[in-house]
Amino acid sequence: MKAVLDTNVLVSAFLRDKGKSAQILSQNSRFELLICEEIVAELTDVLNRPGIRRKETYLEHRVHEYLERLRASGTWVTIAEIENLIPHDPPDNTVLACAVEGGAKYLVSGNKHLLDLKQHRRVKIVTPAQFLEILKST
Repeated sequence: MKAVLDTNVLVSAFLRDKGKSAQILSQNSRFELLICEEIVAELTDVLNRPGIRRKETYLEHRVHEYLERLRASGTWVTIAEIENLIPHDPPDNTVLACAVEGGAKYLVSGNKHLLDLKQHRRVKIVTPAQFLEILKST
């Protein structure tokens, strides 16, 4: 089962090691994580923002290690086309494109714009809590 984790899920997994998003990553042997350079670039940007840095007292190497783990455990997708389905939030379009191009069954997000779509093409858009339930049932 292939899945894309939205940037907000990946940020949450980094900041809250016992939260639902972190639980998903800890079960990455139960699904194929699809990832692309654009998601990693956005994740890197978010984790280095001053607001996040103030909330979290982590060393820079922790961010680096986290990104390297994602790079090593994910299946890389190259995005050829990005549809403009959510014009007011272009990164959402990139995440959708990664899911579509990679043949994902699920896109896991906490983003209302994406969750309101419920599905795009063959990709079901679910919350982290819903995806955990899916993982438990498989």
